[in-house]
Amino acid sequence: MPGLTALILFSTFNNFLGGVYMALMDAYGLSLVSVQTWGLLWGALSAGLIVGGLCVARTGLSSNPVRLLLLVNVVLWTVTVLFPLRSSIVLLGAGMLIYMVLVPYAEAAEQTILQKVVPYERQGRVFGFAQSVEQAASPLTAFLIAPIAQFVFIPFMTDGAGARAIGGWFGTGADRGLALVFVLTGVIGLVASVLALRSGPYRRLSHHFRTAAAPKAAAETADEDADVAGPR
Repeated sequence: MPGLTALILFSTFNNFLGGVYMALMDAYGLSLVSVQTWGLLWGALSAGLIVGGLCVARTGLSSNPVRLLLLVNVVLWTVTVLFPLRSSIVLLGAGMLIYMVLVPYAEAAEQTILQKVVPYERQGRVFGFAQSVEQAASPLTAFLIAPIAQFVFIPFMTDGAGARAIGGWFGTGADRGLALVFVLTGVIGLVASVLALRSGPYRRLSHHFRTAAAPKAAAETADEDADVAGPR
C-alpha cells in the first residue's frame, strides 16, 4: 500500500513526542495550581474527547482524511508551542481543550485510512503491527524525558544559560524548564507535520485512498438507488 509505512512511522513519531505529555504534564500543571484544581480541570477537559467524537460523527472527515490527519497535527503541535509561553493555567486549559477536541479527528482519520487502503484479509496483521509500534513509543519517551528534564532543562532555566538568555521574557524556574521542553517538542512536531504535508508518501497515500474509496462509494450509491427504486 503506497505511503502506508510512512503513515505508521508518522503516527509512531507523533506518539514518541506525545510521551512528553505523559511524563511532564502533571508536573507542569501542578506547578501552576493545586492538586484539587488540577483534578477538577481535567475532569472538565475530558469532556473535550466526547465533544470531539460528536463533532466527527456530525461533520465526517472530508474527502481526504490523510490531509485532515496532517492538518490536525499541525494545529495540535502549534498549540503545544503556544500554551507554555507563559505560566498561565488559562493558556494551559485552553490549549488542552483544543487538544482534546481535535484528538478524535486524528484517531478517526488514521483508522479510516487504514480500513480503506488495507485489504480486509490483511487488516488484522496491519492493525496489530501499527498499534504495537505506535503504542510502544509514548512510554519510551516518558521513561527518557523525565530525567532529561530534571537534570538538563530545569537547571538550564533555573540558574543556567537559558535563564540568562531568555529568562527575561520566558521566565525562570523549574516550571519554565518543563515549559521549554513542551515548546521544543511542539516545534519538532510542527516541522515534521509540515514536511509530511509536502512529502511524496503523503501524495501517494492520498491518491491511493481516493482510488480505493471510489469503488466503494459507487457501490453504496448504487445500493441507495436500488433501495429508493424498491422491488419491481
